[in-house]
Amino acid sequence: MSAADKAACTSGGGTVQRRGMLGMEMCVHAYADAGRQCTDSAQCEGKCVGSAGSVAPDKAATGQCQADDRLFGCYAEIKGGKSAYAICVD
Repeated sequence: MSAADKAACTSGGGTVQRRGMLGMEMCVHAYADAGRQCTDSAQCEGKCVGSAGSVAPDKAATGQCQADDRLFGCYAEIKGGKSAYAICVD
């Protein structure tokens, strides 16, 4: 990231962090409801997520609201109290 991009990020309430497999610098904004228990993404600023592999499809599930706007790793999105899908992002 350029110095101007970093300055714009921090002035907009974000922090510059290295994320993803390549460790690219990116602007990250935390969500106020991070970690709150949820049963649907509509209850969160971001997505309602559970651990991929630990949430069986079509079974009742709860998750947590994602921490920030840069979601990496493996997770299952929780919609309507059930796992909608599992994905790995990096």
